[in-house]
This record gives sequence, structure tokens and C-alpha cells, in this order.
Amino acid sequence: MNSNDSSPEEKSNLDAFFEMFDWVDEDISELNAEEENEVGGYECLFIAFNNLRSYCKQIDLDFKEIDDQYLASINPEQSDESFWDHDLDATYSELDELAGFGKLLETIEKGFSEYEKFCGKSDELFDEWHCVLIMHSFLRKFCDKLEIDYTLLQDDISALQSELGDE
Repeated sequence: MNSNDSSPEEKSNLDAFFEMFDWVDEDISELNAEEENEVGGYECLFIAFNNLRSYCKQIDLDFKEIDDQYLASINPEQSDESFWDHDLDATYSELDELAGFGKLLETIEKGFSEYEKFCGKSDELFDEWHCVLIMHSFLRKFCDKLEIDYTLLQDDISALQSELGDE
């Protein structure tokens, strides 16, 4: 859907979610285009989680609720095997964290598509809440795979958002 086709009031939360998801890749590409920047997994995760948290705030969705739901649903035995029928090691085996994150975004998109198909065959609703949870889940797994401290990452994002809120 072209964002010029409708006014901001007419845009659904789901449309806004997919726009935000596209911005993650655009923001990372823009940062990477500047030669003095070395973009790795931490920077990619920072951008993705910052965009996700900003989106949640925009639609009045409690990010902590998503985090809690993720923690309640993870299966510790699954951490080094497959996640939502995707082989983590194959997805993240890239030596280049930026290329690995690009593959992660593709994997997340496949997750959205698979979930949408599932919803079409069931009573499940394909909505922004589930999309946020899917994206969050894959990002958290990537964070774990790169051994990035999730709590510290979230603290850094909170500090940035606080600074931006003060301006």
C-alpha cells in the first residue's frame, strides 16, 4: 500500500507496523552508507528494537507486555535447535553480522507470511500485536545468538528515547 493513498488517520496499526519494519532496513542501510560507521549486530538490534519500541508507544501497546509474553513462551530446549521451523544456525552463520541481520529480516518476513497463512486457515487474528511478538521473538533470539546483553541494549535505547523526549 502506498502511504500517499490514504491520510495518516486512515492508516491502520498493521500498515504502520509494516512501514516501521521497512524503516529498520532503511535506517540500517543509511547508517551503513556513512563510511565512518561500522555497523554490526549491536547497532542493527539497537535500530530494530528502538523502532519497535517507538511503534509500540505510538499505538499504546505496552512493550513490557510483549517482553513478558516472549519470556513466558520460550522453550529453553529450543534455543540451539530450530525456532518457528527456522534453523537459527543456518540463518545466523554469517561472519558478517550486518549480512546476518539482513537474513534475519528476511526470516522475520517469512514468519509474518507463515503466520498470516495460518490465520487464514484458523480463527486466529492476524494483527499488529502478533506481528510485534513475532518480530520481538526473532530479535531476541538474534540477541542471544550474538551474546548481546538484552537488558543493557534496552537500557541504551531507553536512554536515547529519554534524551529525545527531553528535546
